[in-house]
Amino acid sequence: MDCSIIEKLKSNELEFCKNWSNNTIDLKNSFHVLSNRDLKGDYFLNRVILTNVIGVSNRNERKISSIISKLKEVSKQQVIDAYVHIDDNFSSFKSILEKNGLRGIDKLNGLVNVVKDQKPFPLNEFELQKPLSKRETYELVSFTDELDDWLNVYSSAFGINMEKRAPIRAILQKENFRDSKFILYKQKSDYTRTRQNLKPIGCCLLFPTNEALGVYCLGTDQRHRNKGIASSIIDYAINYAQINGFDLIGLQALHSDHKLGFYQRRHFKKVYTNAIYSLPCS
Repeated sequence: MDCSIIEKLKSNELEFCKNWSNNTIDLKNSFHVLSNRDLKGDYFLNRVILTNVIGVSNRNERKISSIISKLKEVSKQQVIDAYVHIDDNFSSFKSILEKNGLRGIDKLNGLVNVVKDQKPFPLNEFELQKPLSKRETYELVSFTDELDDWLNVYSSAFGINMEKRAPIRAILQKENFRDSKFILYKQKSDYTRTRQNLKPIGCCLLFPTNEALGVYCLGTDQRHRNKGIASSIIDYAINYAQINGFDLIGLQALHSDHKLGFYQRRHFKKVYTNAIYSLPCS
């Protein structure tokens, strides 16, 4: 895979995560911390990017250990989550992290879809269980009451606690998300008869940077899973990218979510993997 494509996807991912952070710490020549106390435990958004380390030497154990020591101090003083994201290929570097008490907790796969090569995909037999009515619609959500509908689906899909809704809503209304598109998928169930009663059951957020379009917050109401809704939203995102001139669509899949195969069947290719490490408890 072209290195420039990978860099565009990683840049999109990093910019997205920066927009969720309300406590950014930058220790020159050491690390960059993105943190939000309201999102405690979220190791996708709360992350540490080590800087000017890998390029020097991943065998310089003393230097790396010193940086980790500083990171531990900052995490304790600021009372923040700190999850180190590191290229999964750097085995010797990961070994040093483990020697310093960090624990591998998950892996994050970055995937790309080259839009010009994409064709609509059919639903497979496992996604046709108890289908809803074919009548459906996609809406671009505005920052009014409709955002609450989007948040309802997002919260159900990802098990978001009620106390986190207000800070998440405030984050999504920031200027940084002005160019993003909040997609709300609605479908008429067997229990509704009119278009006005279309029920919101799926969501995603399209986040643009340069030629790349990031697909984030892709989820389905827990009561309506395994019905092809996520596949339909991805297909919509691909069509949106084609119409609006994006070359690439990127998304991420945590190993613990077991969704890698799902995305690969939809013509996404894995192009990088990061290991995620957690600091030891104080």
